[in-house]
Amino acid sequence: MKQNNDTTFLAKWLSGELSDSELKEFESSSEYQEYLEITKALEHAELPDYDVEANLNATFHKIDSQEQKKVKRLIPYWAIGIAASLVLCLGIYTFFNTKNYSTQLAEQLQFELPDGSEVTLNSASNIEFAALNWKKNRELSLQGEAYFNVKKGQTFTVNTTYGKVTVLGTSFTVNARDNYFNVMCYHGKVKVITTNNEPIILTKGKAFSLQKDQTENYTIQHTTPEWLSDQSSFYNVSIFEVVQEIERQYNITISGKQNLKQAYFTGRFSHTNLDTALKTVFTAMGIPYNLDKNKNVVIQNY
Repeated sequence: MKQNNDTTFLAKWLSGELSDSELKEFESSSEYQEYLEITKALEHAELPDYDVEANLNATFHKIDSQEQKKVKRLIPYWAIGIAASLVLCLGIYTFFNTKNYSTQLAEQLQFELPDGSEVTLNSASNIEFAALNWKKNRELSLQGEAYFNVKKGQTFTVNTTYGKVTVLGTSFTVNARDNYFNVMCYHGKVKVITTNNEPIILTKGKAFSLQKDQTENYTIQHTTPEWLSDQSSFYNVSIFEVVQEIERQYNITISGKQNLKQAYFTGRFSHTNLDTALKTVFTAMGIPYNLDKNKNVVIQNY
C-alpha cells in the first residue's frame, strides 16, 4: 500500500490521528502486522527527544548482547531500518507540527487551538505548542500575556518561566513577563503552581500576582480582560511594569525610566490616546514627564 510508506502517514498512525477509513485500510494491508510487531517491541524504548542515532545505537547494543548470550533475537535486522524510519518520521512530524504564535508591540492576535479552545495574545507575547496529539496533551508555553477560553477536556496547562497554570475548562489570563507573573480567573477554576510556592486554587473573580518573590491574592470585578477593550488595568503593580506596558501598547520607548522611584499603581490606562494614558498614570503618581509632538516621552528627575 503506497501511502503506508509515506512518513507523514506513519506518524499519523503512531499518534492515533488516522481516520476510521484510513485505519481500516491500513489494518487490512500486509505491512500492518510487521509495523505492529515493531512498535510492540519498541514500546519500552525511550523516544521523547527522537534521537535517532542514540536509539539505533541502543538497539544494536541490545542485539549484540543477545547474540553473546545466545538468546534468540527479538527484532530481525530488516526491522531495524523500518524502526529507524518510524522514529525518524515521528520526530520530523512533531517538528513540523510545532506551532508558534507571536505578537509585536501594540498588536493583539486571536486564534484557535486544535481542540477549539480560543486564545488572544496581548502585545509583545509568544505562544508555542506541539499540535501533534494536542487533544490528549493540551500543553503550551507562554512568554508575555494571553487570554484563554478553554474547551472542556483533558487537563490544559500553560507553562511559564515563573510557574504553570492548569485547568480542565475555563477562561482566564496569564501574564508572565520580567519580574511579573499574574493570573486572573473569569470562569471555572484554575490551579497555579509557581516555582517556589504551594499550589494556589483560583475560582471565578479571583486573581494572583507574583512580583519579585512577593505574592498577593485579590478579587476582580470584570469578566474578561480589560485589554480586549483597549484598556490595561493594574492592581498594586510596580510602576516599572506599568511603564513597560505603556511602551508595549503604544510601541514607543520612554526615556528616563532610571528616574522612577519604587511605587505601586492601581488603576487603568487607555490604549487609544497616549496623552490621556500618561496623565492617568504619571500625573496620578506625581511623576513629572515631557511629551512632544513626535510622541517622545521623557520622565524627569523628581
